[in-house]
Amino acid sequence: MNTIVYRNSLVFKITAGTSVVMIVLFSVIITSNLFSLRVIRTNTVNSAMNEMKTYNRDINYSLNNALKDLNDAALNVNAFSELNSGSESKRYFAAVKLSDILTERISLSTITDTLAVYNKPFDSLILSSSSRVSTLEKVAVSDMIRTVLAQREYALHDKWFNVWINDQMFFYKGYNFSGTIIVSLVKADTLMSFVNVMEFNSDQLVVLTDLAGNPLYTAANGGLSGIAYPLPNGGSEVSKLYDKYIMVSTEQETSTTRLSTIIKEKSILLGLGYIQWIIAFLGIISLIIMPFVIFYLRKEIIVPIKALVVGTKRLEQGNLDYQVAEEGSSLEFRTLNHSFNSMVTEIKNLKISQYERKIELQKAELKYLQMQIRPHFFLNALTTIHSLTFKDKNEDIRAFIDALSNHLRYMFKGGLNKVTVSEEIEYIKNFFYMQEIRFPDSVFYVFDIEPSLMQKQIPQFIIHTFIENSFKHAMTLDEPLSLFIQIKRITDEGKEAMRIVIEDSGEGFPDEILEKVNKSDGVSSMDGYRIGISNIKRTLALLYGNSSLLRISNVESLGGRVEFIIPIDKEDQL
Repeated sequence: MNTIVYRNSLVFKITAGTSVVMIVLFSVIITSNLFSLRVIRTNTVNSAMNEMKTYNRDINYSLNNALKDLNDAALNVNAFSELNSGSESKRYFAAVKLSDILTERISLSTITDTLAVYNKPFDSLILSSSSRVSTLEKVAVSDMIRTVLAQREYALHDKWFNVWINDQMFFYKGYNFSGTIIVSLVKADTLMSFVNVMEFNSDQLVVLTDLAGNPLYTAANGGLSGIAYPLPNGGSEVSKLYDKYIMVSTEQETSTTRLSTIIKEKSILLGLGYIQWIIAFLGIISLIIMPFVIFYLRKEIIVPIKALVVGTKRLEQGNLDYQVAEEGSSLEFRTLNHSFNSMVTEIKNLKISQYERKIELQKAELKYLQMQIRPHFFLNALTTIHSLTFKDKNEDIRAFIDALSNHLRYMFKGGLNKVTVSEEIEYIKNFFYMQEIRFPDSVFYVFDIEPSLMQKQIPQFIIHTFIENSFKHAMTLDEPLSLFIQIKRITDEGKEAMRIVIEDSGEGFPDEILEKVNKSDGVSSMDGYRIGISNIKRTLALLYGNSSLLRISNVESLGGRVEFIIPIDKEDQL
């Protein structure tokens, strides 16, 4: 069963249609790479070996020229012997003569950087250097000759040795004439100058090391990564290094060093071989097969996709009854067509749900409007006016009637209308004024509102409902009622919102009310107790799609606290 399903799948059909072409192409690539890798690797190694021979010949030639300069200066044996003379004048003239000879040899030489004669018994040093040696390097060379080079033994057939002087590598060779030594020094920069002018591959490194493999001088791409020293300077001229480099290395004839070139093995694959006839033949086969592959892919992919495009356009035009035919030869497209039809059905159901939500919102609006017409409020208002007539407080009666008219005008603006924060606050202040007339000095209130929020939109009566609840349940005749109203701008779940806090000085909310409001999604079964809170929570859920925007609590030693979040509309975020 699984085999049949797989054969009907789009993956199998695409694989079957393109496998021949892919096999041909892979054959070309593999054949070309295998052949080219062998040829190019051999050519690269041979080229590197030829380069090393050329470099070695140049280095030997340069050191032999420096040796010739040393030998020419060493021919003045009489001057060397006079440096050991007991006569100071003879030593002086011998030193002047040797200084002239050394200076002349340095001026004529293109390779020797320093020639020096040092007489150990009299600590007399005669030194001449080329312009390639800085003043600081001359001082360092003088110290090195006195402290190190003068202490070692020299033989006629010694090779050139190397020494670090002031962070520079020098090659040196010398002779000893009965306590007087003559030394020639060549900087590695001078010796390797011909390497620096060569053009190298970006994946190639030329390095001069001592016989232990420690680096003395590097040229070309010194930033080649993964090179650790000392290098494995074995007897083999060609070796693999860290499984990703090829190293060609040769030992110098005239010095105690080895010259190596390191090439990144991956760079060898940059060139490819020929095999033109094979590639042409395979290319012709690919061209012959390609039309059949295109026809097959059109039938199995393009045509089903066009059917889905037609279905999408019908859906865009509002035809929610259109269904794409689910029969077909590919398993994937049958699944995709089924998903498309399910999506259309879901959209249709969601649209019906949206209409039902609007109807529910209208019902809530009617319920909200009915809730506002509170008979006891008007009875209390009429009772207040009646009592004021007995006290001959005509001014208070007129003021109370004006406040009542403002109250009614605001009430009958319409249910679930949005108003600005400033309009809601003015309405609340008008309500406070009416209560002051009824119960003088019975209420103390404080507003803490950010000025930038005064023109933001909030649902009508959203704050007043809680204020009225506080008067109904928290006010007593024994002490004034204290109210604190705060409105601050916050960020809620990454979006701008207002946090509105109302606190009173009453006894707080009963535990059962806290439980129902804070922990349940529906609070309609509150048996009429503070029904305004229930309606406010439902209103917030309907308007903003979130049933957790309202929280009530009790503040220790104070009273009840109401906190709710009002998202700021995008058009209000200016």
